[in-house]
Amino acid sequence: MKNRFLTLCAGFMVAMGLQAQEYTSYLFAYFSGNHPDGEQVRYAISDDGYNYRALNDGRPVLSSDTIALKKSVRDPHIVRAQDGKTFYMVLTDMRSHEGWQSNDGLVLLKSTDLLHWEHTAIHFPTRFPNLKGFDEKNLHAVWAPQTIWDEKEGKYMIYYSIGRHDWEYPTEDPHFNQPYFRIFYSYANEDFTDITEPKLLFDFGTAAIDGDIVYDAKNKEYVLFFKDEGRSVMNPKGNFRTRQGVMRATSKELTGPYTVEYRHLHKPGQFPVEGSSVFPLIGSDEYVLMYDCYANGYYQFCKSSDLKQFTYVQDTKTYGNFTPRHGSVIHITDAERERLESWSAIGEAMQELYKIAVPCYTLDELEQRKALQAYTDKVMAGKGNAKAYQKALKKIAKFKKQVLK
Repeated sequence: MKNRFLTLCAGFMVAMGLQAQEYTSYLFAYFSGNHPDGEQVRYAISDDGYNYRALNDGRPVLSSDTIALKKSVRDPHIVRAQDGKTFYMVLTDMRSHEGWQSNDGLVLLKSTDLLHWEHTAIHFPTRFPNLKGFDEKNLHAVWAPQTIWDEKEGKYMIYYSIGRHDWEYPTEDPHFNQPYFRIFYSYANEDFTDITEPKLLFDFGTAAIDGDIVYDAKNKEYVLFFKDEGRSVMNPKGNFRTRQGVMRATSKELTGPYTVEYRHLHKPGQFPVEGSSVFPLIGSDEYVLMYDCYANGYYQFCKSSDLKQFTYVQDTKTYGNFTPRHGSVIHITDAERERLESWSAIGEAMQELYKIAVPCYTLDELEQRKALQAYTDKVMAGKGNAKAYQKALKKIAKFKKQVLK
């Protein structure tokens, strides 16, 4: 089965920028809610691809105000680069409290350890001042970017949904016009700090957002999963009634044209959903389709062996420190997981120290805690490794034992 998995997923791994390594776990990058604290990148870990545990006690792994023009981000999409050791992440540069038609750009991130990221914010009206219709007054959305390796061009392609005020269309409600989202693409430069001028990738005929492209090696085609967005209307291209669900389109070329299959893939009766993400299960020939049931408060997981027919598996309950919204999943190694979990454990252990009542500390121990906080902050901020993190954890454990003796 393992050999069959490698054969079926070879094209997928190339498209997603993955090298043949011994992957053992799943890393889920996500944001958690429609407020500034929720609009930050968080991580969760899984052994099976379905059930996840939040890292860092559910707190962000990097602060949005350090990377985004809007000081908030949404829809993180993470990939492993072709070299196997670099990671790229792209995000929506948006603060929902400013309104759903207030977003003009995206954020590019680059890392070698999944914890410390170089960043570039792309503001479309400034970056493309001569592109007609992309001025701040007319452009109102650059949503849910994702990255895929274009083998033919030898570049990373970033694709995203764009909404403009001059593209709105009437609905069956005479008082409401629907923003007409289309999916566009650009190519990133070698440093992953800039993008080329947007080009149209996919026009559904009505609003479409949250594109997610997977290469199907068995059928030698690209599969575009997307959401039919907005008010339910009759799509003029397919004589099809939209209903805010996950759909599928295919193409022999990454940049299209894509042929739409006019059907929904998600579990019947669960509407609306968005933010679909598809990834292969480790050591299997099956794929997972997950999507955000944002109106119901949970994620839903389905599986498939052919990327065409998906069967429902489970709902992942979201509560406590794990409340994911639109995100993405990659495979990680044991070493990468150990580094992430050790880094996470430092923050959690320090939080435990602050939960100990102040009267339990001597004045000298309070000063020691302050010094320990400065030390662990430095360790977590630096380009550390699992050994450095484990050393910090031992220091924290020793100090905690001293306080509680």
